[in-house]
Amino acid sequence: MNGHVEYPPEVLDFIARRIPQEMISVFAEIWNHRSEGGVTWTLLVSKIGDRYLVEKALLLLETNGFVNVDPSPLDRRQKKYIPDEIRGKQLALYLRDSKA
Repeated sequence: MNGHVEYPPEVLDFIARRIPQEMISVFAEIWNHRSEGGVTWTLLVSKIGDRYLVEKALLLLETNGFVNVDPSPLDRRQKKYIPDEIRGKQLALYLRDSKA
């Protein structure tokens, strides 16, 4: 967990500009499923279609604190990926604003 600390704008810009577009699509899927409590690995891979890309994207997004893993209390293999409340939202807003 990242301690719920926001990135300064210049650091966010530095990191976000280096995330490849195909990895942004993985983050977008996770962001779009936030109201459902996250998205499972299986659903991510089926939507994105490239297991290796999903693995790389999750590694990058988790390491930078944009995404968290919420393990299922019933089945630990059914982890859900959810956007971090602070940094995930920060990245989503950055991406939205950079498109405008």
